[in-house]
This record gives sequence, structure tokens and C-alpha cells, in this order.
Amino acid sequence: MDPEQRYSRLSRYAPLGAVLPRWQESHCVLIGLGGLGGGLALLLARFGVRKLTLIDRDTVGCENLGHQALFTEQHASQGLPKVQAAAEVLAAINPAVELDPQFAELTRHNIATLCAGATLLFDGLDSYFTRYIVNDHALHSGIPWLSAGVVRGELSVRAVLPGVTGCLRCLLRDPPPPGSVPTCSAEGVFPPLLGVANALQLEQAGRILGATFTAEDDALYSLDLPDWRIQRLQLSGPQPDCPACSGNYDFLGGQYDQQAVAACSEGRFELELGTDIDMAGLARRLAEESGWQLRPNRWCLVADYGSERYTVFPSGKLVLSGTDDGSRLNHFVAVWLGS
Repeated sequence: MDPEQRYSRLSRYAPLGAVLPRWQESHCVLIGLGGLGGGLALLLARFGVRKLTLIDRDTVGCENLGHQALFTEQHASQGLPKVQAAAEVLAAINPAVELDPQFAELTRHNIATLCAGATLLFDGLDSYFTRYIVNDHALHSGIPWLSAGVVRGELSVRAVLPGVTGCLRCLLRDPPPPGSVPTCSAEGVFPPLLGVANALQLEQAGRILGATFTAEDDALYSLDLPDWRIQRLQLSGPQPDCPACSGNYDFLGGQYDQQAVAACSEGRFELELGTDIDMAGLARRLAEESGWQLRPNRWCLVADYGSERYTVFPSGKLVLSGTDDGSRLNHFVAVWLGS
């Protein structure tokens, strides 16, 4: 397909057209492929970015289909990893974009590797602790970071340009306690707000790429329905008493590891067996027992039992979600894997 024709409607909008070549030279990293990250992925593929790294730890479930634009019912029925389902869709939209799907949970240990070579970082996260890790990495590496959150009828968007704007810790020194802030899974979301947040993220990212984003643009954007007025809170750059802006990267350094484990394990538990799993044998045994709903694919086996979801990988990794009882994962291993 003729590139000039493909991008003609984008280039004719002068503010976008002026920076479209920069977009098409960029390597964008999307951390989280839910409602926010999925919308960004679709738009960035249509922009024709050079490379898209997709990072997410989850598989597609039917609960995603109401608000996550990337995924189809077929993806959910197969229980595909979100990054693999996304890569299939994005490759069909624009095969010129290099896709790098990373089926992984972002941690302080792997963030430098997963985000290597990034031009821009975008997050669609629902974990505050992971956001603080991204914040530290952005400041440490000097990579601009476009952060957003949407829950219920509320949104917030912030661009962090290291050395120019303040950062997450300038506004909120420490993560809020687990369970103290609303989440999409607990309180829902009004899906059209996801697109509004994406528009704010991409407009700011374009000004960063075009080198027109200045200290005057350091602001927090928010909206709370039913009032459709976007509020812009002017911020005042890096704060002198901010640990991260002062070069103390506590979340990268591990000082908050214990709190992070407590926060991130709420409703999700992981186990590494250290040995390969006979996936066909496990699927056969589960299929013989009533109550199990199985969705095998070439990357993993997703097995639902009531509200509990077990995701099993051939490498010996297991993930349990949908319960606060972590002992259920050990029970699963003992009953179904005999270890």
C-alpha cells in the first residue's frame, strides 16, 4: 500500500502532519493492554510507528470485551495472552510496524530490558506500584512517560518529561494503600472516557516528539462525569524535596519490595514449579472433572473453576486470579500436578 495515501488524512492535519515523521521513527512501549493500552496500540499502529513493544501479563477474558477495543470474542474463547491477540490485530492493521509482544509482568528487575531503546513510554496500568517503577525508570533513563488512569466516570492524564516536568512522586510521595483507590474491576468504567484519555496522551506525546513541550505544559488533566469539563491543574516542575527527581530511585532499588508484593498479590498469586508441565495431560485430567471450563492455546492453558482462573504455562509457571485465598494455588498443584 502506498504510504503517502495511507497516512494522507493524518498528514493533512497540520499539528499531526508536522510530527508524523517523528512518530514513524519512534519506538513506543505500551505497558498494560487493557482499555487504555489497547486504544493506544490501535492508534499508534495507524500512525505507523517504527516499533511497538507490548507488555502485559494477562490473558483475554470475556470481562474484557465490553471496554477493551483490541479484543474479540474469539480471543476470549481461546484465552489468548493479550499481547499475542494484540499482535494479531495490529499486524493486520499495519504490517509495516515492528511488533514486540512481551507476555510478562513488568518489575524493577526486567523494566530496563523490556523497555530498551524506547522513545516514549505509555502506561495503561491499574497497579500503582508498577506506575512508581515506571516513574523511576523514566527519570533514570530520561525517557518521556505518558501516564493515564480511567475508572468509573473519572480520568486523569499526566505527561512526565524528565528534567522539565515533575513526576509521579512530586504529586504523591508514596503509593496509596492497597484497596484504598477505586479500580475498574471493582467499580467499572465508562468506556468512551478511554478514548478521551488516549487523545490527551497522544497530543502531549506529539508535542514532546516535536520539541514544543515546555515547563509551561507541566499539568495534570482530569475529568469527572457528568461534568464534561476537562480540568487542567498547572504544576510547577520537579519538586526540590522529591526523592525521584533528586535521583533516589527507591522503587527501582527495591526499597519498597515488600509493599509491592502485598499490593500486587491482592487477588492474584503466582508460582514457579521449576519444571516443565505436561499440558496435554493436565488438560485431559481437568476435562474429565465436571466444573472446569478450559481454554487451551499454544502459549498457555486457561482453566476456570467458578470465579477462580488458573493460567498454566508449559514452563512450570502458574497464575491464580479471582480469589483472595492463595492456598488454592497450592491445592491445584497438589491435586492436578501431583507435586
